[in-house]
Amino acid sequence: MLIMQRIKSFLNLKFLISLILLLGLFSLWTYKGIFETGIHVDLARDLHELSNLWIHRIVWLGPMTSANFPTSPVYYYLLFPGLLLSNGNALSLIFSQALFALTALGVFTYFQLKRSFTSALLIILIIGLSPWWINAAGHPWNGYMYVSWVFLALTSLWFKGPGFITALLFGISIAIEPAAILALPILFYGWLTNANRKKNLFHIFLGLLLPWTPIFIFEIITQGFLTRHWLAYPSAAGISFSPKITNIYPVLNIIGVSPVQATVILITSFLLATKKARYWLVFACLPLIFLIAVTPLRQYYLLGLICLLVFTVAVILSSKTIGKIILLIFIVFYIQTIKLPPASFTGRSIPTLSNTVDAFIQKSNLDRTKKYAVVSIRDQQNSTPQADDYRFFLRTKGIEALNIDQYPEADILLLFIEVPSFKWQNFEEWHMQRFGNRKFLSNYKINNTEIVIYGR
Repeated sequence: MLIMQRIKSFLNLKFLISLILLLGLFSLWTYKGIFETGIHVDLARDLHELSNLWIHRIVWLGPMTSANFPTSPVYYYLLFPGLLLSNGNALSLIFSQALFALTALGVFTYFQLKRSFTSALLIILIIGLSPWWINAAGHPWNGYMYVSWVFLALTSLWFKGPGFITALLFGISIAIEPAAILALPILFYGWLTNANRKKNLFHIFLGLLLPWTPIFIFEIITQGFLTRHWLAYPSAAGISFSPKITNIYPVLNIIGVSPVQATVILITSFLLATKKARYWLVFACLPLIFLIAVTPLRQYYLLGLICLLVFTVAVILSSKTIGKIILLIFIVFYIQTIKLPPASFTGRSIPTLSNTVDAFIQKSNLDRTKKYAVVSIRDQQNSTPQADDYRFFLRTKGIEALNIDQYPEADILLLFIEVPSFKWQNFEEWHMQRFGNRKFLSNYKINNTEIVIYGR
């Protein structure tokens, strides 16, 4: 009885240490995300689509890819629960992003602790402290979010989870960002080693396709609009055939290793690996052939593949003493390179814009029974006048901010000007023209932003 109590106490201690470590990493990701995230065009787009969900509209399409075809809206629906729980706080996007990353590492830790406590700690740290993972875990964007789902899929496959669950996790990652396909060869290996291939093949296809259901429904409703549009304006996403060994250097740069270091680590991993792990390593490296053959891809396209490579190498190295030393060296290096931003908000941060809108609503006593058209001026070139971000902050405060196609129905036009000394009196552009004839009512200056109100 005493021995069992000591074993149970030891297991609880390992769990507690792992939990503290994971929560510490979660705090690091969220802190950097909160104080580093600025509202750029992509985030403004996401806020707009989430605000459509907020006012009970169905969002059928996800972010548009450079291949001129949209992703699945599953990305927005995954972020929406956090927005609801926070009562419309846009910072929830950062917490949700970090929570997905925490869940991914947490699930892996749960299973890995049953095999090796030391190995679990090393893998948590080598992943959680990697610069590429910190960016992906703390900064809201579909080009980052998919990485956590790739890691969850790899965890399910490594620990022999149900084929459907593994495929579904891969399917979600691809639906968020199609570049996750670069990590898919490992799923093919999982299918090859499955005893019931025929049944498992059905489960794999079902899991991969299920997250695209909204797109399929949209295509049925619109009689193939997306397909017809893509066929009319096809795009190769900037990828062309141009074989060079240096095309894989971006992968090494993101991981933080030189070509020599990468070669040594891969050879060492192959020699130390079990039979299963060697096959994983081979299949994980297969997409590198594609990368060598084409022009260098954008960094976020590579994150899913990097997740696969680092996952595989970390699992292998953490099982041997020499491998643990290698991982420990990288962990120390990563810790030294971490830089915490100051706890202050500058530029177009989420709190800054939110506070501006809050102050404006209170100061102007904005009529909540009216309908509003919204235009923003962020620079002298007026590059993004659609005001997606302001529309979000207005809607979550109970103001009926209309979509652009509804501007003719609006009662009031709001012009948010972030350019100092901007001559707005004679300013005209097509979003404002959709509102129609207008007359000046009033203007306010709040947090370096001038807000002009027009009526009909």
